[in-house]
Amino acid sequence: MQSRLEKRCGDRELFWAVPALAGLIVFGFTTWAGAAPVGPSDWELATVIAGKDTGSEVEKKLGRTACLMPNATGDTISYLYNIAGQKGPYYLRLDVNGHVDAMTVSQDPPIAGVCYAPVHVSLSAKTGKGIELGATIDEVVKLYGEPTERFAVGPMARYRYVAMYHQSFEWDLVFRNGRLVEWTVATYE
Repeated sequence: MQSRLEKRCGDRELFWAVPALAGLIVFGFTTWAGAAPVGPSDWELATVIAGKDTGSEVEKKLGRTACLMPNATGDTISYLYNIAGQKGPYYLRLDVNGHVDAMTVSQDPPIAGVCYAPVHVSLSAKTGKGIELGATIDEVVKLYGEPTERFAVGPMARYRYVAMYHQSFEWDLVFRNGRLVEWTVATYE
């Protein structure tokens, strides 16, 4: 019994059609697999890279600090810095457990009532893609795309992005009156 394809095509055409079809499927799959995932892909702040840098690399890049805060189990250490800026000081928190698991830059201290050491090098509080505190919602969406989730109450808004790259990442951005006041990236294993 001949198939429809065999009835419409001769053996010679069928011989070339099958490899061509297989090639298209493989090409389509590899193109799809190689496509960039959707999300901010922005895990660098003040030269520190989330998911990569270790505590010693943080200290080399930003300077040693006496402002360290361990979590309850002692597994994660938070490095606390302040960065002098033209619009006032910014606060930087880096949570390290083997490598930088999370980092936050904000206009207000992420943890109140603890010390924040000055950064020992001159640097910008911009992310690797150029986002800085004070950016508008429109500027962030233009660069990062639409968020996975958004939530707003009065003058405050929170945008959350989740993406899988070489590992899972989450970005939380807080806006006050339409301006970015806090940017956080965290890794998840």
